[in-house]
Amino acid sequence: MTDSHFSALGEDSVLALEGDGVAAFLQGQLTCDTRTAAPGQSVPGAFCNAQGRVVADLRLLLPAPGLGLLRISSALAEHTATVLGRYAMFSRIAVADVTDRWQPCALWGSDAAATLREAAGTVPEGENACAGGDGWLAVCCDEAGEAFELYLADDAGSALGDRLAAAGSGTEADWRALELRRGLLRLGEGQAETQLPQALNYDRAGLVSFRKGCYTGQEVVARLHYRGRAKKRWGLWQGRVASTPAAGETLADGQGNPCAEVLRPVRDSAGTSWVAALARIEDGERPLVTAAGEPLEPCALSYPGEAG
Repeated sequence: MTDSHFSALGEDSVLALEGDGVAAFLQGQLTCDTRTAAPGQSVPGAFCNAQGRVVADLRLLLPAPGLGLLRISSALAEHTATVLGRYAMFSRIAVADVTDRWQPCALWGSDAAATLREAAGTVPEGENACAGGDGWLAVCCDEAGEAFELYLADDAGSALGDRLAAAGSGTEADWRALELRRGLLRLGEGQAETQLPQALNYDRAGLVSFRKGCYTGQEVVARLHYRGRAKKRWGLWQGRVASTPAAGETLADGQGNPCAEVLRPVRDSAGTSWVAALARIEDGERPLVTAAGEPLEPCALSYPGEAG
């Protein structure tokens, strides 16, 4: 049986920025170094407010001169486009939601690369690498080459999606659980401008450059990096529980002491609940229980350059 799974991503949207100097403009706005972005290379990052709080996490693609695409959570797309647009107008850059043009999708599994190569004729090789063709763009999301974001357009893109789905369909929940296990926390409804990048592990996951220079919120983010220490970071817990805790719910230790706040819960197709929660550093590896008293076990998160 082929280990390849394809799904459309209804929780994601795509913003387009059009105009001369898109990458240069975004260099002063995003936490990532946009100078490393190119038609063959995407960059994950975040957009912060002046206080260093994350407005949205994102991925930047530069598929053509004068065009930048941002993959972003649908729940945050309108707000992000509004805030980013306030800066973009001074650089004569237009910001628009183009999800109706570019449908976000995902492909994952040990055979995902082979499936994409067979269906599309090529595959991006290397984490954050991009490839594209008639009606499609693809990004490799991990070092192993087993997770890909895709953006499909027009009839040609739809036809490619059909071929990938025929090789093996999956669920968006399974992709979201995989994102969490890879150490990537995606923000959702009501979570814009609430957390610093360090609390979301964006500094560990490669979404923040500390060498690029100034960007909106940079002073606050850099001060914590160089002069302080994050007291809380998100951790991951999992369990087969009857009721998956909701975002905002409190998790407790075995004695009933509140220890963590749920940021993102995902229940995969196998019935396992994966719970990303903000906790004190010292509580990140402790078993916790839900408000209903059901147990959750901690899951280790490993990032590039760190011991597993």
